[in-house]
Amino acid sequence: MSPDDVDRDPGSVTDQRLQQGQAMRETMAAVDTGVTGDIDFAAPSVRDNPVRTAVGLVVVLAGLAAVVGLDVVPALPFGNAVVAGISLSAVLTGGVVLVRRLFTDYETAATADVEYRESVTVPGTEFDDTLAGAIHGRSRRRVDARRDVTERLRRAAASVYAGAERVPEREARERVAAGTWTDDPVAADFLSEGSTLSATGDQVRSLVGRRPKLATDIDRVLVELAALAPGLDPDDWPDPADPRADRPATVRTTDRQRRQVDRRTNRWTGLTGLGLLAVGVGIWAGHSAVPPSLMVAAATVVGAAGYVYLSSPPPVDLAVERELSAADPAPGEAVTVTVRVTNGSDELLPDLRLVDGVPSAVRVVEGSPRFATALRPGETVAFSYTVEAVRGDHPFDPVHAIVRDFSGALERERYVPSEAETVLSTALELSADEQIPVHPQTARRVGRVVTDTGGSGVELHSVREYQRGDPLSRIDWNRVARTGEFATLLFREEHAATVVVLVDARAEAYVAPRVDAPSAVDHGIAAADVVVASLIAAGDSVGLAALSPERCWLEPRGGATQAARARSLLERHPAFDGNRPEGAFYGEFAERRLRRELPSDAQLVLCSPLCDDDAVDIVRQLHARGYPVTVVSPDVTARASTGQRLATVERAMRISRLRRAGVRVVDWDPDEPLETAIDAAQRRWSA
Repeated sequence: MSPDDVDRDPGSVTDQRLQQGQAMRETMAAVDTGVTGDIDFAAPSVRDNPVRTAVGLVVVLAGLAAVVGLDVVPALPFGNAVVAGISLSAVLTGGVVLVRRLFTDYETAATADVEYRESVTVPGTEFDDTLAGAIHGRSRRRVDARRDVTERLRRAAASVYAGAERVPEREARERVAAGTWTDDPVAADFLSEGSTLSATGDQVRSLVGRRPKLATDIDRVLVELAALAPGLDPDDWPDPADPRADRPATVRTTDRQRRQVDRRTNRWTGLTGLGLLAVGVGIWAGHSAVPPSLMVAAATVVGAAGYVYLSSPPPVDLAVERELSAADPAPGEAVTVTVRVTNGSDELLPDLRLVDGVPSAVRVVEGSPRFATALRPGETVAFSYTVEAVRGDHPFDPVHAIVRDFSGALERERYVPSEAETVLSTALELSADEQIPVHPQTARRVGRVVTDTGGSGVELHSVREYQRGDPLSRIDWNRVARTGEFATLLFREEHAATVVVLVDARAEAYVAPRVDAPSAVDHGIAAADVVVASLIAAGDSVGLAALSPERCWLEPRGGATQAARARSLLERHPAFDGNRPEGAFYGEFAERRLRRELPSDAQLVLCSPLCDDDAVDIVRQLHARGYPVTVVSPDVTARASTGQRLATVERAMRISRLRRAGVRVVDWDPDEPLETAIDAAQRRWSA
């Protein structure tokens, strides 16, 4: 049995005999930590339904009597009618049970996608979902979804066209409505006011395996938008058949309820119906002097159904040990996790399925945290996989264990904690390898930013008449030798800058090109690491803050102690723990609070993916109020699906809006070093 055999289908208790007791057990067992031990399973009994049991025994005994030649039925009055009635009842009951099997789902425990990261989504997922509803939705929902898709594309087209042609937004909307914004007739007609598209035709195309016209027309629109948007080339977009597009856009990695459930899987639903059907036909065949082979088969089926119905799941008494290959890994380092599971019960576990509790902020890079096996009493099994270390402390969750009996009809779902708590702890090392450019807005302290003020420095500013007390090193001795007059040289002063590094850690910033890739917040923290260390090493006064429901503020200061404070916040603060925040974030309130805390001479370095308009609005507000902003933006957009391509176009326009407002933007491809992106941006700023 391979780890891939671990089921992921949703499950629930459906057997009527277990509903009342099961509901009570689920309520009591909905705890936040795994608990070892068994929950009593209400094992079925023949005494639960005495009437059904009696009727069933009469039918089976009558059939078996016919098999051995006992002519008990014809001796009764109206014997033929009795035989026909019993046979017909058994056949009808069996048929009803078999029909019910067609509408009964196979139910088992739902396991989380622990290989990925729950807090990460792929940009454009929402649009892809809306587009799917516009193609495959039902009636009213399909109409509403088509309207939403068209309106969003019209807004994007107006914004892109206005920026590319330097025309007012209102005029751009009029051009889009008139269909004169592009030379492509398909794209122009799609966004025009008179555009019509047959939903029925798209459904027919989907049924015959052809791509819907709605999707192909949107692709034409996106190609035109990418051609107008700055910095984009639609020829570089990958083929939609890219295998990475098959990966989910969102996942669930944890079960917050951690229900400990005993359930029926419905695997053998219909077996009883098959037995009754065979019994009914066999009784009639036996009474008609036909060889009673069907009764023999019926007895076998009935016996199997009885075993499935009367069996109980094995106990779950597991001991878990977990070991990490590195005690103090560096960020990005591969760490091997080894899990050992021991069967502490006296019974064989014929079907044991395990899913390790990988922390939600950690992703699996090699191997699988899933394992399936059979486990004898006292036996121990081990499996390993590799994760990528990320900054902070990340405790492992309990192991999700699913145990089934031999038939697979019954299962027990448990969460088993390890004997000792396992925590993946990773320290963040601040590096000062890059010279970070800042705006010429400084404090009155000596630093490395050249100002327009004359004084001590390295670049000549002016010459003035000598005054008593001027340093001898600043006297223009060449002029003294030439004219005999004393004069003092003034140089451009170098002052320290006051910089606050702001990390976008809102829920909207937890985006990535794939669910198994680092998020934009991870890249933002890595960039903040470089910026803070470099600015402090250059003598600047540096602070740290976060755009997050979790308030984070470090007052700007300088020195090695400040670097340690910043490192501690980036490692341990709840705003940077790698989990998507659940609280609401109010941008206007956060912007006002930040302005109250900022020194008057401060400037900002914002690390943000610019994945929505709220981040752009906050930056423009701060910049307009006298706080110069530099944005370091990791590009985590993907281009495999229609929604992902639209997200790429929208991000390019946000960058263009910021640059037009005078905001410096470092457009950073995380696959390249940050230093490369900063150097390219500096050349752009100085051009």
